[in-house]
Amino acid sequence: MRVTTTHGRTATTAVRLIATVVAVVLVAVVLVTVRAPAASAAPAQLSKGRPAVASSSDAASRGPQMAVDGRAGTRWASARSDAQWLRVDLGAAARLERIDLRWETAYAKAYRLQVSSDAKTWRTLASTSSGRGGVERKTVSGTGRYVRMLGVQRGTGHGYSLWEFRVYGTPLTTTPSATPTPTPTPTDGVRVTGSQGNWQLTVDGKPWLVRGVTYGPSNAEAPSYLDDIAAMGVNTVRTWGTDASSAQLFDAARARGMRVVAGLWLDQGVDYVHDSASMDATLASITRTVTTYRDHGGVLVWDVGNEVMLGQDEAQRVAYARYVERVVQAIHRVDPSHPVTSTDAWTGAWSYYRRYTPSLDLYAVNSYGGIGWVQQAWRDGGYTKPYLVTETGPAGSWEVPLDANGVPRQPTDAAAAQAYTDAWSAVRAAPGVALGATMFHYGIEDDEPGVWLNLRTGGLKRASWYAVQQAYQGTVAGNRPPVVGSTTVAPSSGVAPGSTLTVTAPTTDPDGDAVTWRAATSSRYLDGNGTQRPTPVVRGADGTLRITAPTTPGAWKITVYALDGHGNAGIGTTSVRVR
Repeated sequence: MRVTTTHGRTATTAVRLIATVVAVVLVAVVLVTVRAPAASAAPAQLSKGRPAVASSSDAASRGPQMAVDGRAGTRWASARSDAQWLRVDLGAAARLERIDLRWETAYAKAYRLQVSSDAKTWRTLASTSSGRGGVERKTVSGTGRYVRMLGVQRGTGHGYSLWEFRVYGTPLTTTPSATPTPTPTPTDGVRVTGSQGNWQLTVDGKPWLVRGVTYGPSNAEAPSYLDDIAAMGVNTVRTWGTDASSAQLFDAARARGMRVVAGLWLDQGVDYVHDSASMDATLASITRTVTTYRDHGGVLVWDVGNEVMLGQDEAQRVAYARYVERVVQAIHRVDPSHPVTSTDAWTGAWSYYRRYTPSLDLYAVNSYGGIGWVQQAWRDGGYTKPYLVTETGPAGSWEVPLDANGVPRQPTDAAAAQAYTDAWSAVRAAPGVALGATMFHYGIEDDEPGVWLNLRTGGLKRASWYAVQQAYQGTVAGNRPPVVGSTTVAPSSGVAPGSTLTVTAPTTDPDGDAVTWRAATSSRYLDGNGTQRPTPVVRGADGTLRITAPTTPGAWKITVYALDGHGNAGIGTTSVRVR
Protein backbone atom coordinates (compact mmCIF):
# COMPACT_ATOMS: atom_id res chain seq x y z
CA MET A 1 0.00 0.00 0.00
CA ARG A 2 1.41 3.38 -0.97
CA VAL A 3 0.42 6.57 0.93
CA THR A 4 0.67 9.99 -0.72
CA THR A 5 0.58 13.41 0.94
CA THR A 6 -0.07 16.90 -0.45
CA HIS A 7 1.70 19.92 0.97
CA GLY A 8 0.10 23.37 0.58
CA ARG A 9 1.97 26.63 0.92
CA THR A 10 0.56 29.45 3.08
CA ALA A 11 1.89 32.79 4.13
CA THR A 12 3.74 32.83 7.38
CA THR A 13 3.92 35.49 9.98
CA ALA A 14 6.55 36.27 12.48
CA VAL A 15 4.28 35.01 15.21
CA ARG A 16 3.81 31.60 13.50
CA LEU A 17 7.55 31.33 12.92
CA ILE A 18 8.30 31.97 16.57
CA ALA A 19 5.68 29.45 17.65
CA THR A 20 7.13 26.84 15.33
CA VAL A 21 10.63 27.35 16.65
CA VAL A 22 9.40 27.04 20.23
CA ALA A 23 7.53 23.83 19.40
CA VAL A 24 10.59 22.30 17.77
CA VAL A 25 12.70 23.15 20.80
CA LEU A 26 10.14 21.59 23.14
CA VAL A 27 9.98 18.45 21.08
CA ALA A 28 13.76 18.23 21.09
CA VAL A 29 13.82 18.58 24.86
CA VAL A 30 11.25 15.84 25.21
CA LEU A 31 13.23 13.55 22.90
CA VAL A 32 16.37 14.12 24.91
CA THR A 33 14.61 13.67 28.23
CA VAL A 34 12.52 10.59 27.39
CA ARG A 35 14.45 7.66 25.97
CA ALA A 36 12.32 5.30 23.88
CA PRO A 37 12.66 1.64 24.75
CA ALA A 38 14.97 -0.34 22.46
CA ALA A 39 13.04 -2.32 19.88
CA SER A 40 13.61 -6.06 19.88
CA ALA A 41 14.61 -7.64 16.59
CA ALA A 42 11.81 -9.47 14.82
CA PRO A 43 12.47 -13.15 14.13
CA ALA A 44 13.86 -13.79 10.67
CA GLN A 45 12.22 -16.02 8.10
CA LEU A 46 14.59 -18.99 7.98
CA SER A 47 12.83 -21.25 5.49
CA LYS A 48 12.75 -19.12 2.33
CA GLY A 49 14.67 -20.81 -0.46
CA ARG A 50 15.91 -23.61 1.76
CA PRO A 51 15.90 -27.25 0.54
CA ALA A 52 12.52 -28.89 1.06
CA VAL A 53 11.33 -32.47 0.70
CA ALA A 54 7.92 -34.09 1.04
CA SER A 55 6.40 -37.52 1.42
CA SER A 56 4.75 -37.05 -1.98
CA SER A 57 3.74 -34.51 -4.63
CA ASP A 58 0.77 -34.83 -6.93
CA ALA A 59 2.63 -33.19 -9.83
CA ALA A 60 6.16 -32.11 -10.69
CA SER A 61 5.00 -28.50 -10.83
CA ARG A 62 3.73 -28.73 -7.25
CA GLY A 63 6.84 -30.05 -5.54
CA PRO A 64 7.90 -29.28 -1.96
CA GLN A 65 10.28 -26.50 -2.99
CA MET A 66 7.26 -24.49 -4.17
CA ALA A 67 6.11 -24.02 -0.57
CA VAL A 68 9.32 -22.26 0.48
CA ASP A 69 10.13 -20.21 -2.61
CA GLY A 70 8.52 -17.02 -1.27
CA ARG A 71 6.14 -16.70 -4.23
CA ALA A 72 2.42 -16.38 -3.67
CA GLY A 73 1.42 -18.20 -6.86
CA THR A 74 3.27 -21.48 -6.39
CA ARG A 75 2.38 -24.31 -4.03
CA TRP A 76 3.14 -27.83 -2.86
CA ALA A 77 0.39 -30.44 -3.13
CA SER A 78 0.52 -33.96 -1.73
CA ALA A 79 -1.05 -37.26 -2.72
CA ARG A 80 -4.63 -37.91 -1.59
CA SER A 81 -4.06 -39.59 1.76
CA ASP A 82 -3.88 -38.44 5.37
CA ALA A 83 -0.34 -39.49 6.32
CA GLN A 84 1.68 -36.93 4.33
CA TRP A 85 4.37 -34.43 5.33
CA LEU A 86 6.44 -31.49 4.15
CA ARG A 87 9.92 -30.83 5.56
CA VAL A 88 12.34 -27.93 5.21
CA ASP A 89 16.05 -27.96 6.03
CA LEU A 90 17.07 -24.67 7.66
CA GLY A 91 20.74 -25.45 7.03
CA ALA A 92 21.75 -25.14 10.68
CA ALA A 93 20.17 -25.32 14.11
CA ALA A 94 17.94 -22.37 15.02
CA ARG A 95 15.72 -21.21 17.84
CA LEU A 96 12.17 -21.32 16.44
CA GLU A 97 9.52 -18.76 17.33
CA ARG A 98 6.72 -18.94 14.75
CA ILE A 99 5.48 -21.05 11.87
CA ASP A 100 3.08 -19.71 9.24
CA LEU A 101 1.00 -21.98 7.03
CA ARG A 102 -0.78 -20.50 4.02
CA TRP A 103 -3.15 -23.21 2.86
CA GLU A 104 -4.64 -23.66 -0.55
CA THR A 105 -8.14 -25.18 -0.63
CA ALA A 106 -6.72 -28.57 0.37
CA TYR A 107 -5.94 -27.89 4.02
CA ALA A 108 -5.24 -30.06 7.08
CA LYS A 109 -7.93 -30.48 9.69
CA ALA A 110 -5.40 -32.16 12.01
CA TYR A 111 -1.65 -31.76 11.80
CA ARG A 112 1.54 -31.48 13.83
CA LEU A 113 4.39 -29.02 13.52
CA GLN A 114 7.61 -30.79 14.45
CA VAL A 115 11.33 -30.08 14.76
CA SER A 116 14.37 -32.35 14.53
CA SER A 117 18.14 -32.09 14.65
CA ASP A 118 18.71 -35.09 12.36
CA ALA A 119 15.50 -35.48 10.28
CA LYS A 120 14.84 -38.80 12.03
CA THR A 121 13.82 -38.09 15.61
CA TRP A 122 11.01 -35.54 15.83
CA ARG A 123 9.56 -33.40 18.61
CA THR A 124 6.12 -31.81 18.29
CA LEU A 125 6.04 -28.04 18.83
CA ALA A 126 2.37 -27.42 18.05
CA SER A 127 -0.61 -29.44 16.90
CA THR A 128 -4.30 -29.06 16.18
CA SER A 129 -7.27 -31.26 15.35
CA SER A 130 -9.52 -28.36 14.35
CA GLY A 131 -7.68 -26.63 11.51
CA ARG A 132 -9.79 -24.45 9.22
CA GLY A 133 -7.32 -23.66 6.43
CA GLY A 134 -6.55 -20.18 5.21
CA VAL A 135 -3.58 -18.55 6.94
CA GLU A 136 -2.54 -20.06 10.27
CA ARG A 137 0.18 -18.60 12.46
CA LYS A 138 1.50 -20.80 15.25
CA THR A 139 3.73 -19.50 18.01
CA VAL A 140 6.28 -22.19 18.87
CA SER A 141 9.33 -22.66 21.05
CA GLY A 142 12.13 -25.10 20.31
CA THR A 143 15.43 -25.60 18.56
CA GLY A 144 16.46 -27.71 15.60
CA ARG A 145 17.52 -27.76 11.97
CA TYR A 146 14.63 -29.57 10.28
CA VAL A 147 11.00 -28.44 10.54
CA ARG A 148 8.02 -30.29 9.13
CA MET A 149 4.28 -30.21 8.86
CA LEU A 150 2.99 -33.73 9.51
CA GLY A 151 -0.52 -34.13 8.19
CA VAL A 152 -2.75 -36.31 10.35
CA GLN A 153 -6.22 -35.74 8.86
CA ARG A 154 -7.23 -33.95 5.67
CA GLY A 155 -9.87 -31.26 5.68
CA THR A 156 -11.04 -32.07 2.13
CA GLY A 157 -11.13 -34.99 -0.27
CA HIS A 158 -7.85 -33.82 -1.77
CA GLY A 159 -4.41 -34.15 -0.16
CA TYR A 160 -2.62 -31.26 1.56
CA SER A 161 -1.55 -28.12 -0.27
CA LEU A 162 0.45 -25.14 0.98
CA TRP A 163 1.11 -21.91 -0.88
CA GLU A 164 3.75 -21.09 1.72
CA PHE A 165 5.39 -22.84 4.68
CA ARG A 166 7.28 -20.18 6.59
CA VAL A 167 9.49 -20.79 9.61
CA TYR A 168 10.65 -17.86 11.72
CA GLY A 169 13.32 -17.74 14.37
CA THR A 170 16.93 -16.96 15.18
CA PRO A 171 19.96 -18.98 14.06
CA LEU A 172 21.85 -20.40 17.01
CA THR A 173 25.26 -18.87 17.50
CA THR A 174 26.54 -21.39 20.02
CA THR A 175 30.28 -21.74 19.79
CA PRO A 176 31.36 -25.24 18.77
CA SER A 177 32.70 -26.06 22.23
CA ALA A 178 32.78 -24.34 25.58
CA THR A 179 35.14 -27.00 26.92
CA PRO A 180 38.83 -26.05 26.68
CA THR A 181 40.60 -28.39 24.29
CA PRO A 182 43.92 -29.74 25.52
CA THR A 183 46.94 -29.08 23.36
CA PRO A 184 46.95 -31.99 20.92
CA THR A 185 49.92 -34.31 20.75
CA PRO A 186 51.19 -35.46 17.36
CA THR A 187 49.25 -38.51 16.15
CA ASP A 188 48.85 -40.60 13.07
CA GLY A 189 45.14 -39.79 12.93
CA VAL A 190 42.58 -42.30 11.65
CA ARG A 191 43.53 -44.43 8.65
CA VAL A 192 42.24 -47.26 6.50
CA THR A 193 45.30 -49.47 6.17
CA GLY A 194 46.12 -52.80 4.56
CA SER A 195 45.46 -54.30 1.15
CA GLN A 196 42.73 -56.13 -0.76
CA GLY A 197 40.72 -58.25 1.65
CA ASN A 198 43.04 -57.50 4.55
CA TRP A 199 42.12 -53.98 5.63
CA GLN A 200 41.70 -52.47 9.07
CA LEU A 201 40.81 -49.14 10.57
CA THR A 202 43.54 -47.70 12.78
CA VAL A 203 43.44 -44.85 15.29
CA ASP A 204 46.87 -43.38 16.02
CA GLY A 205 48.39 -46.54 14.61
CA LYS A 206 46.30 -48.98 16.67
CA PRO A 207 43.57 -51.26 15.23
CA TRP A 208 39.99 -50.02 15.73
CA LEU A 209 37.14 -52.44 15.04
CA VAL A 210 33.93 -50.41 15.14
CA ARG A 211 31.66 -51.76 17.88
CA GLY A 212 28.96 -49.17 17.65
CA VAL A 213 25.42 -47.95 17.94
CA THR A 214 23.57 -45.14 16.22
CA TYR A 215 22.96 -42.28 18.64
CA GLY A 216 19.50 -40.77 19.14
CA PRO A 217 19.38 -38.44 22.20
CA SER A 218 20.35 -34.78 21.89
CA ASN A 219 24.03 -33.89 21.83
CA ALA A 220 23.57 -31.96 25.06
CA GLU A 221 22.51 -35.21 26.76
CA ALA A 222 25.60 -37.13 25.65
CA PRO A 223 27.31 -37.03 29.07
CA SER A 224 24.17 -38.62 30.54
CA TYR A 225 23.98 -41.50 28.06
CA LEU A 226 27.49 -42.36 26.88
CA ASP A 227 28.37 -44.19 30.10
CA ASP A 228 25.39 -46.48 29.56
CA ILE A 229 26.41 -46.90 25.92
CA ALA A 230 29.97 -47.71 26.94
CA ALA A 231 28.59 -50.36 29.33
CA MET A 232 27.49 -52.32 26.26
CA GLY A 233 31.10 -52.49 25.07
CA VAL A 234 30.51 -49.76 22.47
CA ASN A 235 33.52 -47.78 21.25
CA THR A 236 31.78 -45.81 18.47
CA VAL A 237 28.52 -43.93 17.97
CA ARG A 238 27.10 -42.74 14.68
CA THR A 239 25.12 -39.60 13.86
CA TRP A 240 23.38 -38.38 10.70
CA GLY A 241 24.29 -34.71 10.94
CA THR A 242 26.95 -32.49 12.49
CA ASP A 243 26.40 -28.92 13.70
CA ALA A 244 27.48 -26.51 16.43
CA SER A 245 25.96 -28.69 19.15
CA SER A 246 27.97 -31.75 18.05
CA ALA A 247 30.96 -30.58 20.08
CA GLN A 248 29.13 -31.75 23.19
CA LEU A 249 28.88 -35.27 21.79
CA PHE A 250 32.48 -35.26 20.52
CA ASP A 251 33.72 -34.02 23.91
CA ALA A 252 31.77 -36.68 25.82
CA ALA A 253 32.97 -39.42 23.47
CA ARG A 254 36.62 -38.37 23.68
CA ALA A 255 36.45 -38.25 27.48
CA ARG A 256 35.42 -41.93 27.46
CA GLY A 257 37.86 -43.15 24.85
CA MET A 258 35.09 -43.39 22.25
CA ARG A 259 34.80 -42.02 18.71
CA VAL A 260 32.01 -40.75 16.44
CA VAL A 261 31.11 -41.63 12.87
CA ALA A 262 30.09 -38.05 12.16
CA GLY A 263 27.27 -37.67 9.65
CA LEU A 264 27.25 -34.86 7.09
CA TRP A 265 23.65 -34.59 5.91
CA LEU A 266 22.79 -34.35 2.23
CA ASP A 267 19.16 -33.59 1.52
CA GLN A 268 17.21 -36.36 -0.18
CA GLY A 269 14.98 -33.90 -2.03
CA VAL A 270 17.66 -31.95 -3.91
CA ASP A 271 17.85 -32.16 -7.69
CA TYR A 272 21.46 -33.29 -8.02
CA VAL A 273 21.37 -32.86 -11.78
CA HIS A 274 20.35 -29.20 -11.88
CA ASP A 275 20.33 -27.53 -8.46
CA SER A 276 23.90 -26.26 -8.42
CA ALA A 277 23.11 -23.40 -6.01
CA SER A 278 21.90 -25.77 -3.30
CA MET A 279 24.79 -28.16 -3.84
CA ASP A 280 27.36 -25.36 -3.70
CA ALA A 281 25.85 -24.01 -0.47
CA THR A 282 25.84 -27.45 1.13
CA LEU A 283 29.43 -28.09 0.08
CA ALA A 284 30.53 -24.80 1.63
CA SER A 285 28.66 -25.63 4.84
CA ILE A 286 30.21 -29.09 5.06
CA THR A 287 33.68 -27.67 4.49
CA ARG A 288 33.18 -25.23 7.36
CA THR A 289 31.92 -28.01 9.63
CA VAL A 290 34.82 -30.32 8.87
CA THR A 291 37.30 -27.48 9.37
CA THR A 292 35.76 -26.79 12.77
CA TYR A 293 36.10 -30.36 14.04
CA ARG A 294 39.02 -31.82 12.08
CA ASP A 295 41.35 -31.67 15.07
CA HIS A 296 38.84 -33.03 17.59
CA GLY A 297 39.84 -36.33 19.16
CA GLY A 298 36.23 -37.52 19.18
CA VAL A 299 35.93 -37.87 15.39
CA LEU A 300 36.49 -41.26 13.74
CA VAL A 301 35.07 -41.07 10.20
CA TRP A 302 33.12 -38.52 8.16
CA ASP A 303 29.95 -40.08 6.69
CA VAL A 304 28.53 -38.13 3.74
CA GLY A 305 24.77 -38.46 3.16
CA ASN A 306 22.32 -41.16 4.21
CA GLU A 307 20.05 -43.27 1.98
CA VAL A 308 19.84 -40.69 -0.80
CA MET A 309 20.50 -42.84 -3.86
CA LEU A 310 18.06 -45.75 -3.56
CA GLY A 311 14.93 -43.79 -4.45
CA GLN A 312 16.47 -41.87 -7.37
CA ASP A 313 16.35 -42.44 -11.11
CA GLU A 314 19.50 -43.24 -13.06
CA ALA A 315 20.42 -39.66 -13.93
CA GLN A 316 20.04 -38.55 -10.33
CA ARG A 317 22.10 -41.48 -9.04
CA VAL A 318 24.99 -40.64 -11.31
CA ALA A 319 24.77 -36.93 -10.48
CA TYR A 320 24.55 -37.64 -6.77
CA ALA A 321 27.59 -39.95 -6.82
CA ARG A 322 29.55 -37.29 -8.71
CA TYR A 323 28.50 -34.67 -6.18
CA VAL A 324 29.59 -36.90 -3.30
CA GLU A 325 33.00 -37.07 -5.02
CA ARG A 326 33.20 -33.27 -4.89
CA VAL A 327 32.34 -33.37 -1.20
CA VAL A 328 34.88 -36.11 -0.43
CA GLN A 329 37.65 -34.25 -2.24
CA ALA A 330 36.82 -31.06 -0.32
CA ILE A 331 36.94 -32.94 2.99
CA HIS A 332 40.27 -34.54 2.14
CA ARG A 333 41.72 -31.11 1.33
CA VAL A 334 40.85 -29.63 4.74
CA ASP A 335 41.12 -32.83 6.82
CA PRO A 336 43.57 -35.48 5.61
CA SER A 337 43.49 -37.17 9.05
CA HIS A 338 40.07 -38.84 8.89
CA PRO A 339 38.62 -41.27 6.33
CA VAL A 340 35.43 -40.46 4.45
CA THR A 341 32.56 -42.82 3.62
CA SER A 342 29.02 -42.45 2.29
CA THR A 343 25.98 -44.45 3.40
CA ASP A 344 23.11 -45.76 1.35
CA ALA A 345 20.34 -48.31 1.92
CA TRP A 346 21.57 -50.88 -0.61
CA THR A 347 24.87 -52.31 -1.74
CA GLY A 348 23.94 -51.43 -5.32
CA ALA A 349 25.05 -47.87 -4.52
CA TRP A 350 28.62 -49.13 -4.31
CA SER A 351 28.79 -49.68 -8.08
CA TYR A 352 28.04 -45.97 -8.59
CA TYR A 353 30.58 -44.98 -5.96
CA ARG A 354 33.23 -47.18 -7.57
CA ARG A 355 32.75 -45.44 -10.90
CA TYR A 356 31.93 -41.86 -9.92
CA THR A 357 33.24 -41.46 -6.32
CA PRO A 358 36.75 -42.94 -6.38
CA SER A 359 38.02 -40.75 -3.52
CA LEU A 360 35.96 -42.56 -0.85
CA ASP A 361 38.17 -44.35 1.65
CA LEU A 362 35.59 -47.03 2.40
CA TYR A 363 31.97 -47.87 1.61
CA ALA A 364 29.00 -48.02 4.01
CA VAL A 365 25.53 -49.55 4.00
CA ASN A 366 22.36 -49.70 6.10
CA SER A 367 21.05 -53.26 6.09
CA TYR A 368 18.57 -54.96 8.42
CA GLY A 369 16.93 -58.15 7.23
CA GLY A 370 19.50 -58.41 4.44
CA ILE A 371 22.65 -58.12 6.54
CA GLY A 372 23.56 -61.75 5.85
CA TRP A 373 23.95 -61.00 2.12
CA VAL A 374 26.10 -57.88 2.34
CA GLN A 375 29.42 -59.73 2.25
CA GLN A 376 28.26 -61.82 -0.72
CA ALA A 377 27.24 -58.64 -2.55
CA TRP A 378 30.70 -57.23 -1.90
CA ARG A 379 32.33 -60.33 -3.35
CA ASP A 380 29.99 -60.50 -6.33
CA GLY A 381 30.64 -56.84 -7.12
CA GLY A 382 34.40 -57.29 -7.16
CA TYR A 383 34.88 -54.25 -4.93
CA THR A 384 38.33 -53.09 -3.89
CA LYS A 385 37.50 -51.13 -0.73
CA PRO A 386 36.32 -52.27 2.71
CA TYR A 387 32.96 -51.32 4.16
CA LEU A 388 31.26 -50.29 7.38
CA VAL A 389 27.71 -51.35 8.32
CA THR A 390 26.20 -48.06 9.52
CA GLU A 391 22.75 -49.40 10.48
CA THR A 392 21.59 -52.93 11.24
CA GLY A 393 19.25 -54.76 13.56
CA PRO A 394 15.93 -56.63 13.40
CA ALA A 395 13.92 -56.63 10.19
CA GLY A 396 12.12 -53.32 9.84
CA SER A 397 8.42 -52.70 9.27
CA TRP A 398 9.16 -52.42 5.52
CA GLU A 399 10.64 -55.95 5.42
CA VAL A 400 8.12 -58.14 7.26
CA PRO A 401 4.75 -59.62 6.21
CA LEU A 402 1.48 -58.02 7.25
CA ASP A 403 -0.92 -59.66 9.66
CA ALA A 404 -4.63 -60.20 8.99
CA ASN A 405 -5.33 -56.54 9.88
CA GLY A 406 -2.74 -55.18 7.46
CA VAL A 407 -0.27 -54.27 10.22
CA PRO A 408 3.40 -55.31 9.87
CA ARG A 409 4.26 -58.22 12.14
CA GLN A 410 6.84 -56.94 14.60
CA PRO A 411 9.41 -59.54 15.73
CA THR A 412 9.19 -60.63 19.34
CA ASP A 413 11.79 -59.28 21.75
CA ALA A 414 13.61 -62.62 21.62
CA ALA A 415 13.69 -62.55 17.81
CA ALA A 416 14.87 -58.93 17.79
CA ALA A 417 17.66 -59.71 20.23
CA GLN A 418 18.74 -62.66 18.10
CA ALA A 419 18.82 -60.39 15.05
CA TYR A 420 21.48 -58.20 16.68
CA THR A 421 23.48 -61.30 17.55
CA ASP A 422 23.22 -62.55 13.97
CA ALA A 423 24.10 -59.15 12.52
CA TRP A 424 27.31 -58.95 14.51
CA SER A 425 28.15 -62.51 13.50
CA ALA A 426 27.71 -61.51 9.84
CA VAL A 427 30.07 -58.58 10.32
CA ARG A 428 32.69 -60.67 12.10
CA ALA A 429 32.43 -63.32 9.38
CA ALA A 430 34.11 -60.85 6.98
CA PRO A 431 37.38 -59.92 8.76
CA GLY A 432 39.61 -57.61 6.81
CA VAL A 433 36.64 -56.36 4.76
CA ALA A 434 33.84 -55.40 7.19
CA LEU A 435 35.43 -52.88 9.55
CA GLY A 436 32.59 -53.04 12.09
CA ALA A 437 29.04 -51.86 12.60
CA THR A 438 26.91 -49.24 14.33
CA MET A 439 23.71 -51.02 15.38
CA PHE A 440 20.37 -49.25 15.13
CA HIS A 441 19.33 -47.77 17.53
CA TYR A 442 20.28 -46.22 20.86
CA GLY A 443 17.07 -44.22 21.09
CA ILE A 444 14.89 -43.44 24.07
CA GLU A 445 11.58 -42.53 22.41
CA ASP A 446 8.51 -44.47 23.44
CA ASP A 447 6.65 -44.24 20.14
CA GLU A 448 5.78 -47.01 17.69
CA PRO A 449 9.11 -46.86 15.80
CA GLY A 450 10.88 -46.72 19.18
CA VAL A 451 9.05 -49.84 20.33
CA TRP A 452 10.24 -51.56 17.17
CA LEU A 453 13.94 -50.64 17.07
CA ASN A 454 15.09 -48.73 20.16
CA LEU A 455 17.45 -50.43 22.57
CA ARG A 456 16.05 -48.32 25.43
CA THR A 457 12.41 -47.67 24.63
CA GLY A 458 11.16 -44.96 26.96
CA GLY A 459 14.52 -45.22 28.74
CA LEU A 460 13.88 -48.88 29.66
CA LYS A 461 16.45 -51.52 28.69
CA ARG A 462 15.22 -54.08 26.21
CA ALA A 463 16.47 -57.59 25.52
CA SER A 464 18.23 -56.09 22.51
CA TRP A 465 20.36 -53.85 24.76
CA TYR A 466 21.71 -56.98 26.44
CA ALA A 467 22.16 -58.73 23.08
CA VAL A 468 24.42 -55.93 21.89
CA GLN A 469 26.34 -56.10 25.16
CA GLN A 470 26.76 -59.85 24.69
CA ALA A 471 27.93 -59.36 21.10
CA TYR A 472 30.51 -56.72 21.91
CA GLN A 473 31.75 -57.93 25.31
CA GLY A 474 31.00 -61.65 25.29
CA THR A 475 29.14 -61.40 28.61
CA VAL A 476 25.87 -60.03 29.97
CA ALA A 477 25.92 -58.08 33.22
CA GLY A 478 23.07 -57.02 35.50
CA ASN A 479 19.41 -57.82 35.96
CA ARG A 480 17.78 -58.88 32.71
CA PRO A 481 14.34 -57.92 31.32
CA PRO A 482 11.18 -60.05 31.31
CA VAL A 483 10.71 -62.20 28.22
CA VAL A 484 7.35 -61.73 26.49
CA GLY A 485 6.36 -64.45 24.06
CA SER A 486 4.09 -64.28 21.02
CA THR A 487 1.29 -61.83 21.85
CA THR A 488 -2.32 -62.17 20.66
CA VAL A 489 -5.61 -60.37 21.20
CA ALA A 490 -9.21 -61.59 21.15
CA PRO A 491 -11.24 -60.58 19.35
CA SER A 492 -8.76 -59.27 16.77
CA SER A 493 -11.13 -57.96 14.08
CA GLY A 494 -14.66 -56.65 13.77
CA VAL A 495 -14.25 -55.19 17.25
CA ALA A 496 -16.84 -52.79 18.60
CA PRO A 497 -15.39 -49.37 19.53
CA GLY A 498 -14.62 -49.15 23.23
CA SER A 499 -15.26 -52.84 23.89
CA THR A 500 -13.11 -55.02 26.15
CA LEU A 501 -10.19 -56.90 24.60
CA THR A 502 -8.30 -59.86 26.03
CA VAL A 503 -4.55 -59.83 25.39
CA THR A 504 -2.50 -62.97 25.90
CA ALA A 505 1.20 -62.24 26.47
CA PRO A 506 3.02 -65.24 28.02
CA THR A 507 5.87 -63.85 30.11
CA THR A 508 8.76 -65.10 32.21
CA ASP A 509 11.46 -63.21 34.07
CA PRO A 510 14.97 -64.71 34.05
CA ASP A 511 15.72 -63.24 37.50
CA GLY A 512 12.38 -64.18 39.06
CA ASP A 513 11.28 -60.55 39.44
CA ALA A 514 7.64 -59.62 39.95
CA VAL A 515 6.20 -58.13 36.77
CA THR A 516 3.80 -55.20 36.41
CA TRP A 517 2.04 -54.17 33.23
CA ARG A 518 1.12 -51.18 31.16
CA ALA A 519 -0.41 -50.97 27.68
CA ALA A 520 -0.75 -48.56 24.79
CA THR A 521 -2.27 -48.32 21.31
CA SER A 522 -0.93 -46.68 18.16
CA SER A 523 -2.67 -45.60 14.97
CA ARG A 524 0.52 -45.47 12.88
CA TYR A 525 -0.83 -47.90 10.30
CA LEU A 526 -4.16 -46.11 10.26
CA ASP A 527 -3.13 -42.46 9.95
CA GLY A 528 0.67 -42.31 10.22
CA ASN A 529 0.67 -41.21 13.87
CA GLY A 530 3.22 -43.29 15.77
CA THR A 531 2.36 -41.89 19.20
CA GLN A 532 1.79 -44.51 21.88
CA ARG A 533 -1.53 -43.75 23.58
CA PRO A 534 -1.64 -45.22 27.09
CA THR A 535 -4.68 -47.32 27.90
CA PRO A 536 -5.66 -48.92 31.23
CA VAL A 537 -4.73 -52.56 31.64
CA VAL A 538 -5.95 -55.14 34.16
CA ARG A 539 -4.36 -58.55 34.65
CA GLY A 540 -6.85 -61.35 35.14
CA ALA A 541 -6.51 -64.38 37.38
CA ASP A 542 -5.69 -66.47 34.32
CA GLY A 543 -2.74 -64.25 33.46
CA THR A 544 -4.38 -62.57 30.48
CA LEU A 545 -4.66 -58.78 30.21
CA ARG A 546 -7.83 -56.74 29.71
CA ILE A 547 -7.71 -53.46 27.81
CA THR A 548 -10.28 -51.25 26.10
CA ALA A 549 -10.48 -51.09 22.32
CA PRO A 550 -9.92 -47.71 20.62
CA THR A 551 -13.03 -45.83 19.56
CA THR A 552 -11.85 -44.84 16.08
CA PRO A 553 -12.47 -47.43 13.34
CA GLY A 554 -9.51 -48.99 11.61
CA ALA A 555 -6.39 -51.06 12.29
CA TRP A 556 -4.62 -50.32 15.57
CA LYS A 557 -1.38 -51.68 16.95
CA ILE A 558 -1.43 -52.84 20.58
CA THR A 559 1.68 -52.79 22.77
CA VAL A 560 1.99 -54.33 26.24
CA TYR A 561 4.96 -53.63 28.51
CA ALA A 562 6.16 -56.09 31.17
CA LEU A 563 8.14 -54.12 33.77
CA ASP A 564 10.47 -55.75 36.31
CA GLY A 565 11.15 -52.75 38.57
CA HIS A 566 14.85 -52.71 37.64
CA GLY A 567 14.69 -50.41 34.64
CA ASN A 568 14.00 -53.22 32.17
CA ALA A 569 11.02 -53.99 29.95
CA GLY A 570 9.82 -56.89 27.88
CA ILE A 571 7.41 -55.82 25.15
CA GLY A 572 4.79 -57.68 23.16
CA THR A 573 2.80 -56.37 20.19
CA THR A 574 -0.27 -57.37 18.22
CA SER A 575 -3.07 -55.62 16.33
CA VAL A 576 -6.82 -55.17 16.33
CA ARG A 577 -9.27 -53.88 13.75
CA VAL A 578 -12.09 -51.74 15.11
CA ARG A 579 -15.25 -51.78 13.03
